[in-house]
Amino acid sequence: MEAIPDWFWSALAAARPSLAALEAWLEAQPREVVERFAAAYDAAAGELVDDYSDGVEVDGIVWSEDSAEDLCAWVVGQGRDFWGRVVDGTWSLAEVADAYLDRPSPLGAAAVRWDTAVSHPDHRGYQAPWAIAYGVYRTRFGEELTEA
Repeated sequence: MEAIPDWFWSALAAARPSLAALEAWLEAQPREVVERFAAAYDAAAGELVDDYSDGVEVDGIVWSEDSAEDLCAWVVGQGRDFWGRVVDGTWSLAEVADAYLDRPSPLGAAAVRWDTAVSHPDHRGYQAPWAIAYGVYRTRFGEELTEA
């Protein structure tokens, strides 16, 4: 697995917690950067589990594949340090699930809630840091952003 590029983490950090700021940054980037951003996001999320279909067990309940994928994408949106603590095993996905669910968490203020407002009306429905590149790509280039 190729390392997640520094510029990816920098772009997330510079925008967080404003999805509109990330949207604006992506809108200013060439096609290849938008594609690489989405690929880096997917790769970083994929580093957190062997297989989304295995789910994540939280409070004795195994989450669905979609819920496990959403949790992993949320972890990436928290930034490099947060993500790194999950990758290195300092925090388990089950532990960060409390913060994801907006429940009291031992992680305290480590988690950040993104402001999901977007500037472009066609980007509604893509209102998450892991999805916004797909909306931007569609409106800018008139094509679906497919995973390479």
